[in-house]
Amino acid sequence: MTSDSRYFLNETAFKPDAAVALSSCFSDEAKFESFYSSLLTPHRKNLFLRTACFYLYFVKQGDWHVCVEGRDPVIDYLTNSYKVVGLVSLIESLSDAPHEDFYQWLVKRDSSTIFPIEDASRLKQLYDEYKASFGSIRRCVAFFERLTPHRKKELCNAVQINGVPLGSINKLAEFLYNIRSKFVHEAELVIQVSELRHLSKGKKGIVNTELRIALLLTAFEEGLVAYFRDESRF
Repeated sequence: MTSDSRYFLNETAFKPDAAVALSSCFSDEAKFESFYSSLLTPHRKNLFLRTACFYLYFVKQGDWHVCVEGRDPVIDYLTNSYKVVGLVSLIESLSDAPHEDFYQWLVKRDSSTIFPIEDASRLKQLYDEYKASFGSIRRCVAFFERLTPHRKKELCNAVQINGVPLGSINKLAEFLYNIRSKFVHEAELVIQVSELRHLSKGKKGIVNTELRIALLLTAFEEGLVAYFRDESRF
């Protein structure tokens, strides 16, 4: 997120909301205050407040409402679709590096080693390098990598292919990013995040998803605290 002074928040007004957003991670107010005081710069404190408050408003306590006669105002698969988009967007926003699309990334490389691109196989290789080094999925993977082994296992067990849980948190992060992108770019609702089991046919077999929104929110909160606790990023 930008450090532009126009976006600095009023600490007195927004810190209580940040504490509410992350209440599951701190046993009492004193521990939250101690954590907040450990953030070493005004920029880090502002980034923390913005991310925590946006999460509270847009995701944790934010629902998509519809005003259609005879319909419930909050429909889980609609509101959860927007919540997943919000979570991924907040994770992406934590990167200090500005976004570059694949073309921008390509043209910055040494043209003598890149062009001409011989075939589709070489193009895919380059795109995989882009995703690994600069793509949005990389940011999601790095975020979820900070979770505890227990939480990683719980998330991976929630998505199974042919009865086998996802093999790594990297795969879970890719799964979330992909269902988010399907909604953003193809208007496919995120029905995989629900209180009910969801079965679908994927490229590698039957995908059984029991990924509750509550688990995702808990994982995000823990990951956010871990992100700001990581002093190597200061």
